[in-house]
Amino acid sequence: MKALKTIFAELASLFVDDGAYAAAIVVWLVVVAVLVRFTTISSNIAACLLFLGLAGILAESVLRRARK
Repeated sequence: MKALKTIFAELASLFVDDGAYAAAIVVWLVVVAVLVRFTTISSNIAACLLFLGLAGILAESVLRRARK
Protein backbone atom coordinates (compact mmCIF):
# COMPACT_ATOMS: atom_id res chain seq x y z
CA MET A 1 0.00 0.00 0.00
CA LYS A 2 2.88 2.36 0.76
CA ALA A 3 4.35 1.76 -2.69
CA LEU A 4 1.03 2.61 -4.33
CA LYS A 5 0.82 5.83 -2.33
CA THR A 6 4.37 6.74 -3.35
CA ILE A 7 3.62 6.05 -7.01
CA PHE A 8 0.50 8.23 -6.88
CA ALA A 9 2.41 11.07 -5.18
CA GLU A 10 5.16 10.93 -7.82
CA LEU A 11 2.60 10.88 -10.61
CA ALA A 12 0.76 13.87 -9.16
CA SER A 13 4.03 15.79 -8.77
CA LEU A 14 4.62 15.43 -12.50
CA PHE A 15 1.61 17.66 -13.12
CA VAL A 16 1.46 19.84 -10.00
CA ASP A 17 4.74 21.15 -8.64
CA ASP A 18 3.32 24.06 -6.68
CA GLY A 19 -0.09 23.51 -5.15
CA ALA A 20 -0.75 27.20 -4.51
CA TYR A 21 0.03 27.99 -8.15
CA ALA A 22 -2.35 25.32 -9.40
CA ALA A 23 -5.08 26.41 -6.99
CA ALA A 24 -4.73 30.06 -8.03
CA ILE A 25 -5.11 29.08 -11.69
CA VAL A 26 -8.26 27.07 -10.98
CA VAL A 27 -9.74 29.90 -8.89
CA TRP A 28 -9.01 32.46 -11.62
CA LEU A 29 -10.60 30.23 -14.27
CA VAL A 30 -13.73 29.92 -12.15
CA VAL A 31 -13.86 33.69 -11.54
CA VAL A 32 -13.66 34.46 -15.25
CA ALA A 33 -16.19 31.75 -16.10
CA VAL A 34 -18.64 33.15 -13.56
CA LEU A 35 -18.14 36.66 -14.96
CA VAL A 36 -18.84 35.45 -18.49
CA ARG A 37 -21.86 33.42 -17.44
CA PHE A 38 -23.62 35.93 -15.18
CA THR A 39 -22.67 39.32 -16.63
CA THR A 40 -22.79 40.94 -20.02
CA ILE A 41 -19.02 40.97 -20.37
CA SER A 42 -17.86 40.41 -23.95
CA SER A 43 -15.71 37.46 -24.89
CA ASN A 44 -12.86 39.77 -25.91
CA ILE A 45 -12.78 41.40 -22.48
CA ALA A 46 -13.03 37.98 -20.81
CA ALA A 47 -10.08 36.73 -22.87
CA CYS A 48 -8.03 39.76 -21.82
CA LEU A 49 -8.98 39.26 -18.17
CA LEU A 50 -8.08 35.59 -18.41
CA PHE A 51 -4.70 36.34 -19.97
CA LEU A 52 -3.81 39.16 -17.56
CA GLY A 53 -4.87 37.15 -14.52
CA LEU A 54 -2.91 34.07 -15.56
CA ALA A 55 0.13 36.21 -16.41
CA GLY A 56 -0.09 37.84 -12.98
CA ILE A 57 -0.36 34.47 -11.26
CA LEU A 58 2.66 33.21 -13.21
CA ALA A 59 4.70 36.32 -12.36
CA GLU A 60 3.85 35.99 -8.67
CA SER A 61 4.84 32.34 -8.70
CA VAL A 62 8.15 33.07 -10.42
CA LEU A 63 8.97 35.87 -7.96
CA ARG A 64 8.06 33.67 -5.00
CA ARG A 65 10.27 30.85 -6.35
CA ALA A 66 13.15 33.27 -7.01
CA ARG A 67 13.12 34.42 -3.38
CA LYS A 68 13.71 30.85 -2.19
